[in-house]
Amino acid sequence: MGASYSTCAICVESRYTSEFKAVTKNCKHTALTCQTCVNRHIEAELNNKGNLEIICLVESCRQIMDYSDIENVARKEVMARYDRMLVNSALGGDPNFRWCKNSKCGSGQIHSSGHNEPIMRCESCGQKSCYTHDVLWHTDLTCTQYSDIIKKAEEATQDLLNRETKACPKCGVRITKNGGCNHMTCKISTCKHEFCWL
Repeated sequence: MGASYSTCAICVESRYTSEFKAVTKNCKHTALTCQTCVNRHIEAELNNKGNLEIICLVESCRQIMDYSDIENVARKEVMARYDRMLVNSALGGDPNFRWCKNSKCGSGQIHSSGHNEPIMRCESCGQKSCYTHDVLWHTDLTCTQYSDIIKKAEEATQDLLNRETKACPKCGVRITKNGGCNHMTCKISTCKHEFCWL
């Protein structure tokens, strides 16, 4: 008795029937999809979209793959990435969670003492950061002093924008006048509104 073959509805390649599994346990379609295509789909959703809610790749089907569906078909490295993203998503929802500010670390932690003790030290790499401002620790400055500096910088930026730019009356984009007459034309391609600088 010979091996049986089926054709994948996605890549349209003929493969051993053993290479096909239902995408989800709730799928109702008869379209067969090979494990390679399902893996590529999961990987694309995770890598390109950062999507954790993965829908069956058969266009007419809108079933969401649950954890066991993904675990049933995903390659080891794809499953590991999915697990990491699930953990990151869960931790990121905690208001006391902060990511380490060391770009080489990639770790994070929950800082339960919050604003009362704003200096956080990463448990993985030791990098100090500010819980309140979510930046590297501002050495020699209290949080109040750092907030004042940020506020003054924002005010200076707003003052410069008010003095040196004007908002297009139609779309609101800030425009700078760099000489010439007072006849202005908005540079935004969908706007092109003409107005007088004065």
